[in-house]
Amino acid sequence: MTISCATCSSALDEGTQICPNCGSAVAAEPGVAETGATETPAYKPANDLKGFGGWLILPAVVLAISPITRLFRITFNIQTLMARESMGIFENHPSLNDLFIYEVVIDTAFIAVLICLNILFYKKKRLLPKCMIAFYAAQCFFALTDYMATTAILHPPHPSRGLFGVIEVFIVAAIWIAYFHSSIRVETTFVN
Repeated sequence: MTISCATCSSALDEGTQICPNCGSAVAAEPGVAETGATETPAYKPANDLKGFGGWLILPAVVLAISPITRLFRITFNIQTLMARESMGIFENHPSLNDLFIYEVVIDTAFIAVLICLNILFYKKKRLLPKCMIAFYAAQCFFALTDYMATTAILHPPHPSRGLFGVIEVFIVAAIWIAYFHSSIRVETTFVN
């Protein structure tokens, strides 16, 4: 049995799926033009990726908690500095005092930056992704300098223990820098 193409009316053999004359898809029933199947895209449309959701929840939680954890670190370092007379380690390593002061200053600066990042985040400012990338890069820099200063002052027997913390900071930064650089959700959420 032969059928005809609904587009150009050419005679076709039964079972033909594409008309060799015009290239149209052949309908399953004779005389009915096939409209083409609608495929679901492999990614969600940009409208579905707007707002706080998906992986963007993790940076939101970290931004909310980080100023508090930094404040605890500052408190610990200040208490250690105040009690340094009772600790013999400062007598053997006088530069350790400077290291603790350095950490207090850096953590104080990070608290100010984190407060600004929280404001940018919840106001959905377009500047946030670039600021987050700079923040993660700064964390890498300061984690590395703190590790290097600590090992230079204390000469620990197992310096690799502290190095694992630095590597962790670099891995986390690499993941989130890539996310804030190329995420469709980030691009469609931070538009103000």
